[in-house]
Amino acid sequence: MGFNFNVSEQGIILANSHRGYNTKYPENTMHAFIGAFKEGTHSIELDIAMTKDEKIVVIHDFSIERVSNGEGYVEQMTLAELRQYDFGVKFSPEFKNTQIPELRDVLNWAVENKLGLIVEAKQRRNHQRFAKVLVSLLQETKSVDNILLLGFDHVLINKVKTLLPEIKLQVVTLARYNDQLSAVLGSNASSVCVEYHYVGKEDLIAYKKAGLSVRLYIHESKEPILKVYNRKYGYDVESEIISWLQEGLIDMLSHDDIPYLKELINKAGKKAY
Repeated sequence: MGFNFNVSEQGIILANSHRGYNTKYPENTMHAFIGAFKEGTHSIELDIAMTKDEKIVVIHDFSIERVSNGEGYVEQMTLAELRQYDFGVKFSPEFKNTQIPELRDVLNWAVENKLGLIVEAKQRRNHQRFAKVLVSLLQETKSVDNILLLGFDHVLINKVKTLLPEIKLQVVTLARYNDQLSAVLGSNASSVCVEYHYVGKEDLIAYKKAGLSVRLYIHESKEPILKVYNRKYGYDVESEIISWLQEGLIDMLSHDDIPYLKELINKAGKKAY
């Protein structure tokens, strides 16, 4: 039985940790994923790209400078070359000698612990090879039912779905189209990721009526982000979002700070999972 991402009707909201528990651990590493699980969350968002030697690794950026002590571009480096660098020490010396994770290891870990993964494809080129390698990996690890394959590039993730029809896609919407639901369904989505700035309640209602699961992504910020939203728009955004949670319009609330996610979910009178 696969992981259920469509949980709002059960009074549950998935507290979805963005790149793992990245406020306490180096992002997109096993430290961050295990830390999120220990904190009591059961769904994790992560990012993937394919190396020069066609290994799929977990990393957000196209280059490695921001999160490691090395330089270079993931798609132009082999796994062995990436493994020369430390992906934890920049975050904190206590995470020295942290390696970039292979997706294979993360998938096996998620299946073993019955976790759901939102896997964002960041691949820029070689899309057909990326799709074939990813499909093979999902089949090998028997993890297809544990993931939603996410993408800003709806064409890319649909190349994977063409090869593996049973995979469920989550699409990102950073605009409001005249017929928003048709745009999402036209990309073969089972799930949709929205941001507050580009979604209205009527969109959420339409998504849920169509059977889609919905993830609301809340940006990272040095101060509570909904206070930033309040200041931007001049009204109480937090209360509006909490009302969406209460009405069962959101299945997943996604952010970097897990305690903050749980706080919002608790305010809505829902169970964080």
